[in-house]
Amino acid sequence: MNLLSTDIAHQHIAYTGFFELNLSKKITKLSKSGGLMVDVGAKCGCYSLMWAAQNRENRVIAFEAVESNADAMRENVNINSLSEQITIVCKAAGKKSGNFYFDLGPSSQSTWGGFSMKKATNKKVDVVTLDEYLSNIINIDVLKIDVEGADTWVLYGAQKLLTEKRISNIFYEQNKMRLQALGIGLDDAQN
Repeated sequence: MNLLSTDIAHQHIAYTGFFELNLSKKITKLSKSGGLMVDVGAKCGCYSLMWAAQNRENRVIAFEAVESNADAMRENVNINSLSEQITIVCKAAGKKSGNFYFDLGPSSQSTWGGFSMKKATNKKVDVVTLDEYLSNIINIDVLKIDVEGADTWVLYGAQKLLTEKRISNIFYEQNKMRLQALGIGLDDAQN
């Protein structure tokens, strides 16, 4: 993988071969059975690559709103010859379609950007809901969400998929500081 040398998460991948050991183990185990993974907040593509590489029948739809991250992921997908298995969507997934303000974060870190309530200092990104974008998908084996506090918003945008039980496994993060800044309650995702 091509990684950003100043990025903390990328350094961890470079030195250990993985990021977030428990999640890496779970995704690797599930990937052996095959199927579709939806990777929201895919960054450089670590989990998408892991999923696709385990089984030639596996497919990934990866959402990444930051263009430089999406470009890095495209490069990583290509050098691993996984372009037929991984589709990269350069948009954010959220609670409603349209566009929203986005803080890119520091250029030295690829993983710290996210939705922001501050209009003046941020750029707008295109946002889609998973319900709309994935309306023709029958089953999602794994939904992995890592979007720096807006994970709950992604789930709000997947209400139909969730209600119809079309998602088998869901993994998401809780960035408490970013949750608070976005006005999202700590228990909203679980609820």
